[in-house]
Amino acid sequence: MAEIIELPREERSRSNERVDERLGGGYLAEGPLSSYLGNAETVAFVLHAKRGGVTVERDGGAETYKPGRGYRTVVAVTDLRVVIALGGADEDGDRVVPIPLSTVTRVETDSGLLRERLVVRTEAGERWSMPAGSDLDPVVVYLETARETWSRANRFAVRVEDHLATARDRLDAGDPAGARDAADAAVSAIASGREEIRALDLGDRVLDHAEFDAYRADVRAIQRRALADTADEHVERGERAERDGRLRAAHDALEAARDAAERALSIDADEPPDERLRERIETVERDRDRLETRPRERAKTALEDARSVDDPERRARRLADALAAHRDWLGHCWGPSSPFAGDPDEVRAAILEIVDETVDARTAVIDRLLAAAERLRAGGRTGQALSACDRADEQLDAASDLVSELAPDRDDALRATRVEIDHERALIEREAGRAEDGSVSDDRAESGEPPSAGPDSGVSTKTVAGVTTKAADPARSERDHGHDGDAVREQSSDESGFPDAERDRVAIEAEIRAMDEAAFRRFVAACWNELGWETTIFAQSRGQYDVMAIRRRLVDLRVVIWTIHDPGGDLDPSVVDRCVTDRDNVRRADAAAIVTTATVPDPVRERADRHGVKLLDFADLLDLVDTDGLADLALEENN
Repeated sequence: MAEIIELPREERSRSNERVDERLGGGYLAEGPLSSYLGNAETVAFVLHAKRGGVTVERDGGAETYKPGRGYRTVVAVTDLRVVIALGGADEDGDRVVPIPLSTVTRVETDSGLLRERLVVRTEAGERWSMPAGSDLDPVVVYLETARETWSRANRFAVRVEDHLATARDRLDAGDPAGARDAADAAVSAIASGREEIRALDLGDRVLDHAEFDAYRADVRAIQRRALADTADEHVERGERAERDGRLRAAHDALEAARDAAERALSIDADEPPDERLRERIETVERDRDRLETRPRERAKTALEDARSVDDPERRARRLADALAAHRDWLGHCWGPSSPFAGDPDEVRAAILEIVDETVDARTAVIDRLLAAAERLRAGGRTGQALSACDRADEQLDAASDLVSELAPDRDDALRATRVEIDHERALIEREAGRAEDGSVSDDRAESGEPPSAGPDSGVSTKTVAGVTTKAADPARSERDHGHDGDAVREQSSDESGFPDAERDRVAIEAEIRAMDEAAFRRFVAACWNELGWETTIFAQSRGQYDVMAIRRRLVDLRVVIWTIHDPGGDLDPSVVDRCVTDRDNVRRADAAAIVTTATVPDPVRERADRHGVKLLDFADLLDLVDTDGLADLALEENN
């Protein structure tokens, strides 16, 4: 005969002890029933029978297990399992069969003439039949309630696992945002499942045994990985934005990267390790700090570069770059919440200083252009003189536009410069008018009289290879070639023998590149000669300087010049050393210079500066030719 023991609710917290007390001893071979139960399990019912066995039916047939002589069949119904224990049923002891309630699909009773049995069906297709007492209703109700509760828990578990699988797939696919969304959905499913299950009669007990906490650990692991990957994505986005010059967007991306990495570090999971996340945070903060100072450093560097340039025209161009960098800096540091370094008031003051320096540089260029215009006018080359005035106007317009926009109170200083340009233009136009009204031909040329070699004949002194000779006056040479004033612009290149002297910079550069070494040496000497220097060319001695240039004053100024014509190569540092040696060995040499078409590496330029050697690279030479109207000298060398 079978008996049912029901434990009252108030005793279920210590049910294992109560079961052993109620059953007594000797009913199982190896120990009391509690030895087969978990510490967290709560027993609700115990079914025990002295003779009845347990039958299990499967697809392959049926088996019956019976207790050994003197032992019992004991069935414990807990909040987690149905535990069947048959005392002495195995050769070495008890046979214990646990049936998890999460696998139970149906609970029923099987009533016979003399007995009633409890039947439990599982999702594996098994049908377990065990002896029971006469009143099985409370047991069936309990098991049905437990089965339904576990069924719901299983459904929620499947839903959570689906979300977790989606999250892992998205992580593997490089979609951390999608992984975080799926993980959040898993969290929501866990929360709603716990709430719904807790509302059921056995909900709290089922939740104690369900693996929902394990799911939370899985969610945390995914969230940590996803946030770490998100931080990496933000870093890459910041790098792209910085390369594109979008510093605010780059800064925002780095802030987002740091936030994501810190959130990942705050989540209790193993991967990525804490140390790796801390290193990522430190790297992001260093990059962010560097980025916050980049507009300032870029502006200061641009201004330092501009101030290091001696040539005023090139300095004006560099100052324009520095001004743009400072305005960009002001745009980044302006505003109370701006993260970028800099005091807007100090930046504005620096901008005004750059405006003043730019005006000074452009005014210096204008002075050079007006000096060239005066020299060209004196030589009768009114067309080139007017071109120099036009370029002076361009420089003044650029300065005026800058002042009008950023420093209107400084506009008065430019008016005097405007007067100087207009005055020189008027003088040139007057000379051009006289040339048109006067006789075009030289009276002496008409009479066949040869030109005089006297002091008023219009020739200048030039020394070549150490021998003083007479160099033709530029104005006379121009007239002899039909290059007088505006008339040159009316003459085609075919008629004059070589192209217009006002070619653009690219054409003049090509002309200089086409020269051989001797022609380049003569060209450099001619430029210095045109600018008022007496020049000596040393064509045969390659062991020393190429040109000696002397400016005759109360105290003469002597400069030794090396000419290096190598448009495709780099300037060798040994040239600087030879130039220094020549300067130191030549009696009364005041300065040394190198004029080159070669590329000048930075170490060579620094070496020249350190030894006090003036170095004019190709760009400097083109600026000189352009500013002082010397283009015709390059054309003459190639024709």
